[in-house]
Amino acid sequence: MEKLISEILNAKEERAEARKELASKRLVSLSLTLNIPGVPKSNDLINSFFSSSFADLKRFLLSYRIVISEDEEIINKDAAGDFYLVPICDTGIRAKAIKEITEGFEEDHPLGRLLDVDITDENGSPVSSGKAKVCYFCNEHPAVYCMRMQTHEYTEMRKRIETDMIQFLESRRKDRICKDLSAFALKALLHEVSLSPKPGLVDRFSSGSHTDMDYATFLNSSAVLAVYFKEIAEFGFSFSSSNGKDALPKLRQIGLQMEEDMFAETKGVNTHKGAIFLLGFSLFVSALKIKKRNFSYDSFVDQIKELNGSLVEKELGQKLYSKGKTHGEECFEKFGEKGKGIRGEIQAGLPCVFKHAIPVLNSCFNDLELENDSSIQFGLTKALLSLIAHNNDSNILYRKGERILDELKDLSQQAFEVYGSNYFKEKYQELMSFCEQNRISPGGSADLLAVSYFIYMVNQKYA
Repeated sequence: MEKLISEILNAKEERAEARKELASKRLVSLSLTLNIPGVPKSNDLINSFFSSSFADLKRFLLSYRIVISEDEEIINKDAAGDFYLVPICDTGIRAKAIKEITEGFEEDHPLGRLLDVDITDENGSPVSSGKAKVCYFCNEHPAVYCMRMQTHEYTEMRKRIETDMIQFLESRRKDRICKDLSAFALKALLHEVSLSPKPGLVDRFSSGSHTDMDYATFLNSSAVLAVYFKEIAEFGFSFSSSNGKDALPKLRQIGLQMEEDMFAETKGVNTHKGAIFLLGFSLFVSALKIKKRNFSYDSFVDQIKELNGSLVEKELGQKLYSKGKTHGEECFEKFGEKGKGIRGEIQAGLPCVFKHAIPVLNSCFNDLELENDSSIQFGLTKALLSLIAHNNDSNILYRKGERILDELKDLSQQAFEVYGSNYFKEKYQELMSFCEQNRISPGGSADLLAVSYFIYMVNQKYA
């Protein structure tokens, strides 16, 4: 123990020398340390908390136009714990003012009383606020008093700090994951509608086979839906029941609200009904699996199947998102297995997505960060063709029947097989013309494309 105490004292002396060296250059300096009772002063958990708080502090300083000299910053971990020291560039803000500003950082931080942001002026003197911090553990006496009087038991203090840090970091992790998932969902919708040209579907330059919607309609609808994506992800992340089906009522409530907002925005036009259904489940499942750190394509499929069980047979007639009988319900009654549509697809674990679309995306995209408009257009077009070729689109079944659907699937397969060759343009034009002549729009496949790209992006970051 004596050796450890000596190492801690030596570490603190080295820190003081580093501050003096900066003061010798007439520089104001800022440091960040943690108030950790006992030893060790740092471990993996404490270091993770320090790193997160350190990032917050740098962002905070920048927001107040307090410029630091990052080329001269010191970041290390020694016997005294985690330590950050940096000189502050001369921006006309006095050391006393900087101290007052950084006090606001400590006060606003959820665990701010564990943080010490110290300011040393250009003369090497510490700048004091004149305020005594309240004890982190009893919230009654000054922290210095409790420390000197050894008011609190060491084991309990360490346990409390560990618990609070874990909760803090998990909250940060949840926020980051849910933001990522909501961004991926919006990106998927925007890239799907922006894919051009598409057979029978709305794209950047055409309304396809539609007369009641265009590109702007889809952009507006996507913006309205986007505000719900983080809510669904947060629900998935926080869901704790051992029975996945307990999540269905809440998912239906959110889905109903999304539908209402979509129709209000589009004046009654259905732009994203299928996407609401697919992305709602996909956001929920992705957040649930990522929280448990076991997201994979296989775990996603297993969870989707568990959630939806006999969704088609038992729930199609319960009007999940509609007041009247849906096209999907009528198709199921008329065409049986082939007419299960989007609900049958999700009940089966999204086979079109995982067997046909995602393998295409994996082969076309080598690195998510290297994707650009051209490569995304290339990969999504090919994936869309594969989806149309294998998806029994209930929208087309309902409007045009089996013969037209089978012809569409065959033409799409032909175009897919020659994708990238000299014959592709001709085959793709045949598919486009077929959709135009028959006034059909494979909207179900477009929805599956969006969810395929969403799941692909999630897998790239979190698998």
